[in-house]
Amino acid sequence: MTLSSFFGNAFMAYGPALSVFLLCVAENAQMVILFMTSAFFWLISILVSSIIWYIIKPMQTVPAATIFVGVLLQECGRYLSFRLMSKAERGLNIVAKKPNSPLNRPRHAFVLGLGMGLMSGLTSYLPQLAESAGPAVLPCSSCPGADVFFISAITTFLFIFLHTAWNMVAFEGWYRRQWLPFVLVVVSHYAASFGTLFTPSTINNGCVISIAICVVNLVIFSGLAMQPLFHLKVS
Repeated sequence: MTLSSFFGNAFMAYGPALSVFLLCVAENAQMVILFMTSAFFWLISILVSSIIWYIIKPMQTVPAATIFVGVLLQECGRYLSFRLMSKAERGLNIVAKKPNSPLNRPRHAFVLGLGMGLMSGLTSYLPQLAESAGPAVLPCSSCPGADVFFISAITTFLFIFLHTAWNMVAFEGWYRRQWLPFVLVVVSHYAASFGTLFTPSTINNGCVISIAICVVNLVIFSGLAMQPLFHLKVS
């Protein structure tokens, strides 16, 4: 039973993202480099967040404070990845198959977001996934009929693609020299992250509330990310 749970949780959390990676990223060396670069930026942001968490002792007992600092630093990492992308864009377009394609910028933003999301998912969920292979299951406190490892797998899957959508929206705004899209991304990131606090709570159906917040955010920001693509003229 626990082995089935392990593979089920693994496929739920990482299956869709790995499929997208293999289909859209792995075949292109440039995209793989961008993917790894954004993953590195995410790791740096979490490293800094961990150092702050270790130094400031009160944060270690206040999950909300940890989330606040973590999200802030992740968004700083997103902006730094954009600055690097804006400097490398000309070189990437020169060696691209279609240097003048209007899809290059959205594609780069998509891959960078996927890298951040997948690294986020691997770092946050792999320890739990390893525990799910143990001799028992752990019921969710807010949804006693559900396995906490499965709820976390769904949350991981959603956050991977949330990072992808957030990246596309933020990058599109920065390319247009607009900061409002990034502000919306930050607000959404905080909403989804703080929403995860419902899962370990004693609120009835808290895990459902947490997942619903992530789903609503994903639907909204996927629409915002796709909207500019409908106005592109692709030859």
